[in-house]
Formats: sequence, structure tokens, C-alpha cells
Amino acid sequence: MKHSLAAIFAALAFAVPASAQDGSAQLIGTWKFVSQSLTEVQSGKVTKPYGEKVNGYINYTKGGRLQFVLVGEGRQKPTLPLKDEDRIKLFDTLAAGSGTYKVDGKTLTIHYDTSWHELWTDVTHKRTFDIVGNRLTITAAPGKSPQGIEAYFTIVLEKVE
Repeated sequence: MKHSLAAIFAALAFAVPASAQDGSAQLIGTWKFVSQSLTEVQSGKVTKPYGEKVNGYINYTKGGRLQFVLVGEGRQKPTLPLKDEDRIKLFDTLAAGSGTYKVDGKTLTIHYDTSWHELWTDVTHKRTFDIVGNRLTITAAPGKSPQGIEAYFTIVLEKVE
């Protein structure tokens, strides 16, 4: 009994609350997109290029890899054969990529080895992140948007598993 109590007290003494866990350990798993917004640096204007109801997931593995796919709301299933206009509409409402990630405090460094538009392929990006409960918020450093405007994006995700 004495040893059992000692083991319990030792375990409690070294227990780390979830909020104090290593950020990398907290990221591991599957996260569902809740929102994605783009904020113009100069004007502060916020837009939602993928719409109000985005869909998709990000997976962070224990081994330090990530994969994501994001699609916008209102995507229409095209008829066959596909036309160039269909391909353009589908491409413009898609974001996807994969790569490796590292965590240092609240900084997430991602090196992409694939990306849907090739602009991020073989490029390293730094982002800040915060986890509160089952919500993950990631904010990118400012950079040029696909429209050529200095902007940063913010995504909000919910933990699935």
C-alpha cells in the first residue's frame, strides 16, 4: 500500500497539464477546418476567399509530417467531359500540400515538398499557433497573396482525433 501511494504521488508530481504540454505533442492528430481568412496588411480588410463554410483537414504526424487539403464552399460537381472553365473553378477553390514541420514554442515551421499551385513547393514558412481546448488557430507571417497583395492568412481548426 505504501508503495502504491508513493507511485501515485510521484505520478501526480510529474504530471503536466495539457495546456503546458509541448506544442508539438498537442498538434499531433487530425484537425478539421472551421474557417480561413485573409487580412490585407495595408488596409486591414478581411476577406474569406474560400467562403464562410470551408471544408478540409490537416494531419500532423508524430514523425513531423503534415498533409492538408482545403476546399471552398459551393463547389459544383462538373459534368463530363470536364471543360477548362470547370477545371479553373475547381482549382481556384482548392488548397493542398504536404511537407515536414517543427515546433519551437508557439512557432510552427513548415517546409513544403508539395503544393497545389507550386508556389510553396520547396519553400519554408513560419507561422504562429495557439491551441485553446480543441481549437487550433494558425496565423501566417505577412507575404504576397496570389492576388499580389501584402496579406496574411488565419485558419481556425477543430481537433477531430
